[in-house]
Amino acid sequence: MPLPAYSAEIALNTAAVTIMLLYVATGLLALLLAPLYVVNQLTLFENPENPVNILYLMLTVVAVFIIILIIVRLRLEILFKGLFYFSAFTVLTITISVILPDSTVWLGVSILASASILVLLNRFYKWYVADAVGVFLSASIAAWFGASLAPPVLTILLLLMAVYDYFAVRSGGMVSLAEKTLKMNLPTMVMSPVKEVPRDFKTSNGERRGAFLGLGDLAFPNMLTVSTFLETGNPIAALMVLSCSVAGLIIVLYAVRRFKRPQPGLPYIGLGAALGWIALKFLVSV
Repeated sequence: MPLPAYSAEIALNTAAVTIMLLYVATGLLALLLAPLYVVNQLTLFENPENPVNILYLMLTVVAVFIIILIIVRLRLEILFKGLFYFSAFTVLTITISVILPDSTVWLGVSILASASILVLLNRFYKWYVADAVGVFLSASIAAWFGASLAPPVLTILLLLMAVYDYFAVRSGGMVSLAEKTLKMNLPTMVMSPVKEVPRDFKTSNGERRGAFLGLGDLAFPNMLTVSTFLETGNPIAALMVLSCSVAGLIIVLYAVRRFKRPQPGLPYIGLGAALGWIALKFLVSV
């Protein structure tokens, strides 16, 4: 039964605010995790300022997206879930291990904790559990890559990812993939449902089921937040970049409501973060 118009409006507003809070939580958690990656020398690139890193990352993102689309089109859902859980397990284990003391025993604890989290998610799927796991995964990835790449490199990467995300969503491939992951109970996005746990973005009569944001939309802009903090050592500078990306998030949430269809997140959120960093550099140079 559809909600009354005023109740639906309040519910959707609440869902949008929840998504914003989850985004901010991701950014703040990434800022806390990033120094641990640096201390443990778990950076991904030897030279964080090398622009070739951009090419490597873009090719990797596009290749992974194409491979996933092929797997889903061939209806190899078990293979897709296996790859996702393996990737999530790896990220969780690495992040938990840098939080805990450095020893073989604590590494075992990290492995056990990561496996337990994913088993809980798979066996007792709830949207708020998926959100918690999604925020932790996104923050871990943002901290890892943010500690591995310099702000200018990440700014260029965000501009390229914005273009990629625009065409991936407009083509329908990204939206189709996102809805399939909802049906498979995979935490590939954070969500704030209006009522029940959603299996797609709208009901049969077109009523929106809540607010959604992909993990990539959480992770990529916050990489720049982290990198800015590590470069400047100034949390205010990092919060400026984070605030600008939140402004972009507000715009995309409004665009979804205005145009009544999924919108690419990175052209708004990523560009917001990039403009925040550019403005920061301008203010520093003045």
